[in-house]
Amino acid sequence: MNVSFNWLKQHVDLSDEVTAKELADKLTMSVVEVESITELGKDLTGILVGQIKKMTKHGNADKLQVCMVDNGKKTVKVVCGGSNLVEGMKVALAPPGSKVRWHGQGELVELEKTKIRGVESHGMICQSTEIGLGGMFPISDPAQILDLSDFDVKVGQPLVEALDVSDTVF
Repeated sequence: MNVSFNWLKQHVDLSDEVTAKELADKLTMSVVEVESITELGKDLTGILVGQIKKMTKHGNADKLQVCMVDNGKKTVKVVCGGSNLVEGMKVALAPPGSKVRWHGQGELVELEKTKIRGVESHGMICQSTEIGLGGMFPISDPAQILDLSDFDVKVGQPLVEALDVSDTVF
């Protein structure tokens, strides 16, 4: 059985100083063994809500787009091969320094500013699986980008805050 730390805090009078680890230890010693502690959203550090302002075809690749993405502070250029990209779309933007799972597989890798087929890219527009949200947002196409347009999110807002996925699960 999974239990949310945030949910427990809503229904049980807990001191604000009690950490998830301390509560897990107390539960194990007095009620039931806590087998694992999972921090939701920990892999979303640095990932922001962005908005695609302009898209143009990549000159050296048929399936790539060069997107101008508003990150809340400035507009950055990002090369992306997403199949569902449209101007105005709100997306999960992973800037250089943030970490993703390449195509949703393997270990987290730290992104750097790079050139993709000769065009500079300042980060990555993400699929849900690349940032650990495949369970919340299943994809139907291997190149489908996470579309946040229908959510009440603000451009530049940290994704963990925008989706309210900062929690610990016992």
